[in-house]
Amino acid sequence: MLNKILQIIIGLTLFISCNNTLKEELPIIKDSPSFQLTDQDNVLFTDQEFVGKITVLDFMFTRCMGPCPIMSNNMKNLYEEYRAIDRVQFVSITVDPQNDNQKSLKDYSKNQGVDDLRWKFLTGDINNIKSISQDGFLLFADNLPAGHSIKFILIDSKKRIRKYYNGMDLNEIQILKKDIERLLAL
Repeated sequence: MLNKILQIIIGLTLFISCNNTLKEELPIIKDSPSFQLTDQDNVLFTDQEFVGKITVLDFMFTRCMGPCPIMSNNMKNLYEEYRAIDRVQFVSITVDPQNDNQKSLKDYSKNQGVDDLRWKFLTGDINNIKSISQDGFLLFADNLPAGHSIKFILIDSKKRIRKYYNGMDLNEIQILKKDIERLLAL
């Protein structure tokens, strides 16, 4: 009998905990920075492209032999999973613009299976990119290109940074998906 009562109490505690977690708001960390970069199609991309969209953003480079292939694969899986939802977009900013020009970014995007406008690969001046990363998105950007962050950044439709995720951790990718769903439901 005592075991049954304990099971009920534990079950109720978990139920209440789960419901409270679902009701919690995603934090608003800060507004995303203003910036202008060029995409893989040589089209200007600004932070205004975040308005009305839910964006997952990362920093990477195409010749990376470290975390980038894992991150890009995880981003590709998200891109595929949200293929039918135009409100969800993906942005990868190179931290190696000396080597990642429009052609190499276009080739890389094709290798990732990008066949629409929902995943942009951006490049620009290295000092601008470093500032966007460090000052704008609050990520480290020392010793670029190798010293870039491995975070995925979730940005809401009002251009606000909502949360950071380890772009290499599948458990955090699952949390990111739940958070995207939460923003889509708003």
